[in-house]
Amino acid sequence: MVKVLAPFIALTLAAGVCACGGGLAEAKGDFRKGRYAEAKAELIALEVDERIWDEQRRCEYALYRGLVHNALGDRGPASIWLKEARALVDAHPGVLGADDLTRLQLALEGMGPDAAPAP
Repeated sequence: MVKVLAPFIALTLAAGVCACGGGLAEAKGDFRKGRYAEAKAELIALEVDERIWDEQRRCEYALYRGLVHNALGDRGPASIWLKEARALVDAHPGVLGADDLTRLQLALEGMGPDAAPAP
């Protein structure tokens, strides 16, 4: 019975991983196109999944969640998510690409001394 279900379970898990990645990619695309409200809704819908992702995907999620909140003027949530992304970067160097790392640093600096990490 297990041998019969194994391919089905593997396929189901693979589909779930692809769907999560697709949702994050879609939210990032909407952010880049200035569709902040849509990106925020997509990211909120992914929040439950975010807890089971690896550090790289969690960091990307936290970064874009923070950037979206910041773009919408929601400074409190933006600061929380950007600080989470920064903590993941500090704990796992190389978890973000150069462009996203720059986005994170600029966003934190733009939020002022309370959000920006110490040098």
